[in-house]
Amino acid sequence: MREKLLLVDDSKSERTSIKNALKDIFSDFIEAEDGLSAIKAFIEEQPGFVITDIEMPSMSGYRFLETVRQMDEGRDVPVILLSATKDSLKEKLTGFNLGASDFLIKPFNEEELVARTKSLLRIRSLMTELKEKNILLERLAVTDELTGLNNRRHFFESVKEQLALGLRHNFQIAFMLLDIDHFKAVNDTYGHLAGDEVLRVLGKLLLNAKREGELLARFGGEEFVICLFNTDTDSSLKAAERFRSIVEEYDFSSTEFPELNRITVSIGISTCSQQATIASKNSVGIDELLKTADTALYRSKSGGRNKVTLLEHTP
Repeated sequence: MREKLLLVDDSKSERTSIKNALKDIFSDFIEAEDGLSAIKAFIEEQPGFVITDIEMPSMSGYRFLETVRQMDEGRDVPVILLSATKDSLKEKLTGFNLGASDFLIKPFNEEELVARTKSLLRIRSLMTELKEKNILLERLAVTDELTGLNNRRHFFESVKEQLALGLRHNFQIAFMLLDIDHFKAVNDTYGHLAGDEVLRVLGKLLLNAKREGELLARFGGEEFVICLFNTDTDSSLKAAERFRSIVEEYDFSSTEFPELNRITVSIGISTCSQQATIASKNSVGIDELLKTADTALYRSKSGGRNKVTLLEHTP
């Protein structure tokens, strides 16, 4: 790992000694003679590692360390403190409490400095890897693996917030259930790999067709769910027709499945006016709205498929 090291010490000979010891680890050395110039250098150069003396003019290493740790970009940067004080327990405790990564007493052994530096770099690398894995796990927890869309869990969590917002501001909310027509026949005729490809492509189509104020997720199997916020009946129907027609007009064929060209979807919509909810004094939950949308979807299916049906939910 070769990167920038910020070296802060008012002694040029000390800085030279440290550079010579660490020249095989770092490719770029940024030097500062005091804490004030070190802060400027840290902001401008964004080093990945810092070694700083404690006793310096204008600003101590303690104050510099404290300032760095308050910056977002400085929270995880390894910082080694250097001190010339032999009785250094108090200084060590002060430094570690301020966020120092390690502590060395001058004159230091070069091999020890190299070993401690490499150890801190390994720890930082492991922490970075752990953070990346945690980010990935968080993304996977709210994402459908096959389509890349939001999953059912994320949908429910997001909609709860929007339902509360709609209730406060008298917004009308619509739920849209979209189901692939004759999807079982696709799997039976072309195989499950073809079915998976249809779901992936359909997910991209719906995502590209989605507009601001519409929350899209894969609901499960061949079903997708869309929630429209601050809408009305006409707008909901137009949105559903937008999704339905885009799917109907798209050519799903590919090199691997050349005969698989046309897919259609049936859509059921449930709408609910927040004013009606308030008038009835009955709160409307996600389950009730989805149940109404499912009833509307069934009517689209039984009415010939490739259709849109809207039902207004009555609290």
